Amino acid sequence: MREVNIADIENRGIKNEFFNLLCERWMSFPIHKVLDISLVYLGQGTVGIRMQAGGEFTTIRERLHGGIGATLADTAMGWAIITLGRTCVTVDMYINYIAPIFAQDVIIAEGNIVHSGKRTVVAEATLLNQKGELVAKSRGTFSLKKGNLQELE
Repeated sequence: MREVNIADIENRGIKNEFFNLLCERWMSFPIHKVLDISLVYLGQGTVGIRMQAGGEFTTIRERLHGGIGATLADTAMGWAIITLGRTCVTVDMYINYIAPIFAQDVIIAEGNIVHSGKRTVVAEATLLNQKGELVAKSRGTFSLKKGNLQELE
């Protein structure tokens, strides 16, 4: 697993105190450690995350398992919502796989808010390989949970 510290993560306009809280929360989640997913940047309603597709997550044809791609997309969309100070759960999502992701590819997943309502949020994720080529596109609907992230401290 790559060692990342908060100084390596780009802040794209979030208040520093909240940015630091989000980065610390990110680093404490076991799934991010297990899949070796790291934060690239955080902004208001947007996030970039990175993962190197290791052989342990590939199929017999040495392509990243589709469930891992879906996990990256779901994580990027969910964290785009978290940057708004809200917590959420996935209600529905789909993913279109455009091109294969091979073992050892570096994947960047970018999550963005499409619409934020009182109870639900629609978000999108774009997955790109290390060459900047589109490999998958996803859209999801998320149910907002009561309260906001800062109140959970």
